[in-house]
Amino acid sequence: MKKSSQFTLLSRYYWIVLISVFGLTACQDDELSGGGTPLIKQVRLINPDKKDSTFVKALPGTLIVIQGENLQSVLKAYFNDYEAPFNAVYNTANNLIITIPADAPTEATKANVSNKIKLLTTHGETTFDFILLPPPPAISGISNENALGGSTLTLYGTNFYLVQKIVFPGNIEVTNFTSSSDGSSISLTVPSNVTTTGTLKVITKYGQSESIGIFGLRKGASVLCNFDDQNNFSWGCNVGSDASKYPGNTGAFAVMEFSNVGKGDMGWWNGGRSINTNPVQWVAQSELNASLDSYAVKFEIFVKDKWNAGSIFLVKDYSWNYVARYEPWKIGDKVVDVQTQGWQTVTIPLTQFKTKADGIDGTGNPPASMVSLVGGSGNGSIHLLFVNDGTNTVGTFNAAIDNIRVVKIK
Repeated sequence: MKKSSQFTLLSRYYWIVLISVFGLTACQDDELSGGGTPLIKQVRLINPDKKDSTFVKALPGTLIVIQGENLQSVLKAYFNDYEAPFNAVYNTANNLIITIPADAPTEATKANVSNKIKLLTTHGETTFDFILLPPPPAISGISNENALGGSTLTLYGTNFYLVQKIVFPGNIEVTNFTSSSDGSSISLTVPSNVTTTGTLKVITKYGQSESIGIFGLRKGASVLCNFDDQNNFSWGCNVGSDASKYPGNTGAFAVMEFSNVGKGDMGWWNGGRSINTNPVQWVAQSELNASLDSYAVKFEIFVKDKWNAGSIFLVKDYSWNYVARYEPWKIGDKVVDVQTQGWQTVTIPLTQFKTKADGIDGTGNPPASMVSLVGGSGNGSIHLLFVNDGTNTVGTFNAAIDNIRVVKIK
């Protein structure tokens, strides 16, 4: 009896040891194979300096670390049900390094997004509440920076989603507008009570943007010629004010109207084909060290007849060292008919003033500096000259130009 009891006790002991050993091994194998139920505990940035900063919202394109348990066997990862690729080599049981896809939907592009991260593993799935933020808006341009009250205006840019309002100078708000489906433009009517000069703002649910372009800039230090009370016009084309022919503007403006400019005709001084000003300050002397790409020549133009040949050259002080070519009818290798629906703002960065290359004006290199273009004083005349160095005859040209200015664009 005694031996039997001892044997029984010994057998039980061995069984306990075997069960413990094999049980532990099974648990270890299960752990190594990712057999535990996955769990997301938190999300943080990959930056080691911010490893203690957790968050529950981020922009698409952000590199993050998803932290939790049993994450070593993730098969698929989703942000708002949009699959995100990842490199499993960098997976551990507690961390998954992954970039939120730039194209993942947000509330801006899909109204009923789940606002969740979802991970599928070999042993189950887990979700985590997480908001993908739409990128903030950015205004890149204004169709007419001097549009009058009651006229239609278009703002160009990116991420014009969930727009709440547009704010004009004087804190005048517009809430009635139309945004394009791709978030690249907003169309609206200019309020009739806008009387001050300033920037425009687009305010969305997730951010706001302020225009670089100044709305209503018709006079002041930046304006070289407005053909009215800041009239530095010297000679050239006619100056008119017939609002019935070029509606949507006030006061006087230059009118370039002529016909039959043959190929190779560079005689800009003939037939009212130029705008020539008296000397005027292009850039303040305090700004002569500014980068060339931070400034641009701007003006408003109304192209009444179709334009598809001939160019407007911009030069300073009749010097042909640098020429900027304005030829909107040329898009890459294609030729299109240009005819505006009213007045539009033209922006020509100073970097577009270039030397002659291969015998063609304005196709070489830009100036090395601001001083190289505008001189040590920043003062001089500006000339808009219609020439035809192409191979097609210009049948007719009919356009009005106003508010020539040099302004900051950065």
